[in-house]
Amino acid sequence: MAREKKEKVAGFSANQFPALREFFSGYLHEDFRDEYGSAAGAARAFCGDASSEEAAQAREEWARLSKTLGTRPIPEMHAALQKLGGAWQPVDAEEFHTVDAIFIGKAQKAPQ
Repeated sequence: MAREKKEKVAGFSANQFPALREFFSGYLHEDFRDEYGSAAGAARAFCGDASSEEAAQAREEWARLSKTLGTRPIPEMHAALQKLGGAWQPVDAEEFHTVDAIFIGKAQKAPQ
């Protein structure tokens, strides 16, 4: 029951983000800081390694994810990101939005 409530609170299903699930599991794993320095560094590496189609799909999915989660409380954001399969738990919305610049080409800030 608690698990169902978390999914509803997060407002999305990880199945709606297949490219980001690939990114999270392959690049935002438990050692991502050692390998890439940051989530933005991991995103840059993913975009460099991905085909143009994979990168385009990830950009589209990130834009939706950012819109969905960008203003959510950190605990909700963490629960949702965990469903995508990675280990990244941003400390705040600002850290989350550092990846916007990589995937959607501009830094966005959550509304105050």
